[in-house]
Amino acid sequence: MTRGYRFEWSILWGEWGVRLLDGLYVTVQLALVAVVFAFAIGLVFGVARWTRNRYLEPFCWIYVEFARNTPPLVQILFWYFSAIYILPRWLFLHMRDVGFEFSAAAFALSVYHGAFVAEIVRAGLNSIDRGQTEAARSLGLNFTQRMVHVSLPQAVRVLVPPLTNEAVGLLKNTSLAMAIGVTEIAYQTKYIDTYTFRGVEALAAASLLYVCVCLAIAAAGRLASRRLSRHVDARRMLRVARLPSQ
Repeated sequence: MTRGYRFEWSILWGEWGVRLLDGLYVTVQLALVAVVFAFAIGLVFGVARWTRNRYLEPFCWIYVEFARNTPPLVQILFWYFSAIYILPRWLFLHMRDVGFEFSAAAFALSVYHGAFVAEIVRAGLNSIDRGQTEAARSLGLNFTQRMVHVSLPQAVRVLVPPLTNEAVGLLKNTSLAMAIGVTEIAYQTKYIDTYTFRGVEALAAASLLYVCVCLAIAAAGRLASRRLSRHVDARRMLRVARLPSQ
């Protein structure tokens, strides 16, 4: 008869706990970098697909379908091993100077989640009545002005909840970066298990850290969505209040 497992939580208060916190810092840093680039990529490709430009549409479709239908781990490994052959030399050298493992993981996550963001942006823009865009065009606004002043401000309220979910998913996918040696939380957990044979405690602590960060992102998204709704409703009420005087 085997003896029950005895937990030793005390290991998390010393050197190994510090390693987990270091991993948390790398995880958050990696997620922030990837979120910025993924949102930028998604905005560009989402708007491009929404315009239904016959020259851009095939290229955007190929990117979105390729990125969404390949596993993120495969993409991380792909960019890690092939970046030197595919990317421009100046970009590869910059990635190497910054930290190639970190940069390759950030690049891969940006490309992967950028495709999902593109579809979110396209869906958000489709929710806006195209009559408003046509009205803005009749007033002489160019494409950039229509997007900045008419379409995107109205789509923001629709975009915030799904973009928040995408940010949470991206944060969780940063754990895949351990496959190429990025010292994030999952990597540090494996390191602790290797040297202390206390993987259960390390995994429990890592899970708690992931939960806390994901809940913080979700709370920030709900707060942003609520404030945007109040702002838009206040502007609408002000516009209605001004109608009798016009």
